[in-house]
Amino acid sequence: MKLSGVTTLLIDNDHYSALILAQMLRGLGLDAPKVVQTGAAARALLAHYCYDLCICEAALPDMSGAAFVRWVRRQKSQIRFMPTLILTGYSHLQNVIEGRDAGVHLIVKKPVSPQVLYDHIAWVAKPSRAFIETDNYVGPDRRFKSVGPPDGIGRRDTDFPPEAGESDIETDLTDSTKALAQ
Repeated sequence: MKLSGVTTLLIDNDHYSALILAQMLRGLGLDAPKVVQTGAAARALLAHYCYDLCICEAALPDMSGAAFVRWVRRQKSQIRFMPTLILTGYSHLQNVIEGRDAGVHLIVKKPVSPQVLYDHIAWVAKPSRAFIETDNYVGPDRRFKSVGPPDGIGRRDTDFPPEAGESDIETDLTDSTKALAQ
């Protein structure tokens, strides 16, 4: 996927973290992102310009990332459709639910590698998710079809059916491990 020409708004009050993320984005081929430290500064920019992508820290000094995304989704201009990622070092279930319910596309746990960042950007760039508007929710459809995780790697034993003969290999390995333990 070619990312040159994609304009990005990066909202992060940690200067070091923002610098690393900006370098990663440039390394992925995105143009230099516009970096701001607060939700209020991002709102001021969005009053005059619509970015192609927004990457926001979950905990900003003046509001949560979810509150910022909720504000974006309630706007009457094109910015309401802007793909958004929330980055967080605290992926507690309540934080994930709050971001999801605010209308964020994806929540990404920090620290993030360039490959993981690219995979998530590419995933939100796919036009497969409908945009939903109800009284209680505005944002991308929260229902996912069975397409697997963004990186294509299953996390559970049940994500992919076992290959033919795989169970025999596991049995052999288990028997070998038992023999070594004796």
